[in-house]
Amino acid sequence: MAEAPVDASTLPVTVKKKKSLSIEEKIDIINAVESGKKKAEIAAEYGIKKNSLSSIMKNKDKVLEAFESLRFDPKRKRLRTAFYTDLEEALMRWYRIAQCLNVPVNGPMLRLKANDFAQKLGHNDFKCSNGWLDRFKSRYGLVFRAQPAEASGVSVDPSTVWYQNVLPYYLNDYHPKNVFNIKETGLLYRMLPTNTFAFKGETCSVGKLCKDRITLVVGANMDGSEKLPLLVIGKNKNPHCFKGIKSLPAHYEANRMAWMTSDIFEQWMQKLDEKFQAQQRRVVIFVESSPAHPEVKNLKSIELAFFPSCLSSKFIAMKQGVIKSLKIKYRHCLIKKFLSSVEDSREFTFSLLDAVDTLHLCWRTVTPETIVKSYEEAGFKSQKEENDPADAERDTSLDLVTHTLGAGVEFPEGLSIEEYAALDDDLETCEAVPSDDSECTKESQPDETGFYTSDGEDDGGALETELPLPSKNEALTALDTLKKFLRSQDVNDGLHNSLAELENFINPLSPK
Repeated sequence: MAEAPVDASTLPVTVKKKKSLSIEEKIDIINAVESGKKKAEIAAEYGIKKNSLSSIMKNKDKVLEAFESLRFDPKRKRLRTAFYTDLEEALMRWYRIAQCLNVPVNGPMLRLKANDFAQKLGHNDFKCSNGWLDRFKSRYGLVFRAQPAEASGVSVDPSTVWYQNVLPYYLNDYHPKNVFNIKETGLLYRMLPTNTFAFKGETCSVGKLCKDRITLVVGANMDGSEKLPLLVIGKNKNPHCFKGIKSLPAHYEANRMAWMTSDIFEQWMQKLDEKFQAQQRRVVIFVESSPAHPEVKNLKSIELAFFPSCLSSKFIAMKQGVIKSLKIKYRHCLIKKFLSSVEDSREFTFSLLDAVDTLHLCWRTVTPETIVKSYEEAGFKSQKEENDPADAERDTSLDLVTHTLGAGVEFPEGLSIEEYAALDDDLETCEAVPSDDSECTKESQPDETGFYTSDGEDDGGALETELPLPSKNEALTALDTLKKFLRSQDVNDGLHNSLAELENFINPLSPK
């Protein structure tokens, strides 16, 4: 039996309900259009037709009026902000800092800065229009007023403004474990007490001491729970003492003056950013304003906070005890190694590789208490109250001086370990244009490989100090000797576990 034909007019019709947009969504659409995003992409994202989008833009004044009435409704939850929230956050942070430092800001300045931030954050399709700027000012309640004449003559202490207004703004956004400070310091890594007379009173990079200098970059977080790997900047990219070396306990870079440069800074920040991305963290790193510290583009996990150049060094946490502690520990190790060679009637040799290893060892022993105390001294809020972290170094320094004199080694009269450790604190550490007649320029000339050396000796130690790399069997024999020594001592399980990890690395139980 044939089926009766179906009358199409009697079929139920499914009517697609037109999408209803909220006021907040319409505001976001207006912001997206005015910031340069393609209309087709916006329409697709919100599931509306192009003519609906055009209608929203045509009636944007009414939309904005409705938005303002809702914005100040106390019963209404917080509205969404807009597209490019990272740009808005950066722009608002810059505006508040400028306001705190009494820097007048107007519309054109804000537009210029918005476009600058957009480029640095990778928003290539953004262009700050008058409409976008009006929406931004409306969202944050910004009103530009002429500065009163009498107010312009009021002297504002930048340190007070920074401490009371700017610093708390950052600390409210980040947990102490995600607040970092980094600082460069110069280091004459082979300078013994007997060399201090030759250096005292001299400037950055003069004479024979020029080839014994490095720049060290130190960084740690506010609660003392994390120290960044040290960055060591030398003068030779491939010093002879690094021959055959595939890994170091610190990052190593090089240039002719052994200074921090903008390129080195940018590369290092990118490496740190990758590390924090892998940890899914957002951190802020406080750093001094300097040509060697540029704003780094496309950082995803790091926000760079630049100290105003007018601030004193007392706000730099690493300068309040961390670098001092590290240098004192390093000088202790250097003197002990020197005394050991004197007592054994051996020639004292100490290469750049030895310096890197010693710095790593000493950096590990800088305590969280020292770091926390340094941040407190710099004005960063903390709950802990600790004793002066340098007390331990002062107490042991007397014994070391006595030991040095007892071994027949000259130690300049009246020179303390603290003074000895601080003699190179004022070394230049950032890129600058050297004068044509500088001693360092004269002594440092590129060799046939294109690397720089000093008086025929690279800054890593003389060629005759090189030793052949040990074999696998020699490494295992040394490890066995170390095991026997540790078994004769009262040590914790951690050291035995570390030895087991080393043995498994040298001679793995299963193929890698």
